[in-house]
Amino acid sequence: MKKKTRKILILTVKLLVAAALLAMVIRKVHWSDYVGPDGQVHQGFAATITQADPYLLVAAFVCFLTPLFILAFRWWYLLRLQRIEISFREVVRLTFLGTFFNYVVPGAVSGDLVKAYYAAKHTDRKIAVLVSVFIDRALGLLEFVMLPAVVIAVMYALGAEGTDRLTTPAIIVSAVLVVTVVTLAVLLSGRLRRFLRLGKIISRLPMQRYITLAGEAVSLYGRRKASLTNAVGITFVGQTVFIIGIMLSAWSLGLDVAWYKFFLYVPIIYIIAAVPISPGGLGVVEFFFLAFFAVGAVSESEVLALALVARLVPMFCSLPGLVVAWTGPKLPRAEQIRAELTD
Repeated sequence: MKKKTRKILILTVKLLVAAALLAMVIRKVHWSDYVGPDGQVHQGFAATITQADPYLLVAAFVCFLTPLFILAFRWWYLLRLQRIEISFREVVRLTFLGTFFNYVVPGAVSGDLVKAYYAAKHTDRKIAVLVSVFIDRALGLLEFVMLPAVVIAVMYALGAEGTDRLTTPAIIVSAVLVVTVVTLAVLLSGRLRRFLRLGKIISRLPMQRYITLAGEAVSLYGRRKASLTNAVGITFVGQTVFIIGIMLSAWSLGLDVAWYKFFLYVPIIYIIAAVPISPGGLGVVEFFFLAFFAVGAVSESEVLALALVARLVPMFCSLPGLVVAWTGPKLPRAEQIRAELTD
């Protein structure tokens, strides 16, 4: 009972944080056209949404949908490296299921845990499935933080205008990049673990059998670094297409924002939103969209419209996951299980 009460309390706090952040965002928004401090008439939220370019929105929809298939391929590839045979079609179904839980029912069960649960039914190597999901998420985070790191480095190198506003993004990117790289290095390098003498610490932890199985799965990835590089390349394609989707959404709404700013700020926004501050990053995403994009001629109302599109369109793209949840993920056939056990 205490555990259930604690979960309810944590969820309540997250919802209150989300409500507070959304209230801060909404207070800055003009719902109708208004006259700004410069004496010019600016579009309000309603006009920004209703006057959106439908062709660019359709292109953005395609760019939001395509990464789901690309990232499903990445997870399928990582599972194959573990010699876990699950059809690509089923991995796509589980990816949509996990995305549906992340977008539509956030705060209940992590989408990663949902898809790992059903994927584990296809093999007796259940710990290896969990490791594949963790490595899949870690590679995604690594690539997502590398994009703004490159943009920041190029801007500083060229002495571009606006570098004085890059201090906070640079600190966030540097911290996440260091933590991610160090974590992956320790996980994938047995030599580094021996150098740090982590074996004694690990040997004192409970559930040694599961730790051993996880260590074997991680070691298998560590011996296939070239293959992991391929997975990073797959990630780069998927995340680039996603950011282009945000960029096309902004341009469809008439936002005058340079293309490189999307590759700089969008990854940072979603990295921050990944921290479980509120369910599904509700309020967090919108708050930081305003913080980073409502600059110069771009108004808060226009940016809020962009944040709304950036939330609702991916949510709509995840709806096939509802069908998977309703019909149930496909379980492996008995002969497939016997074949795996024989191997």
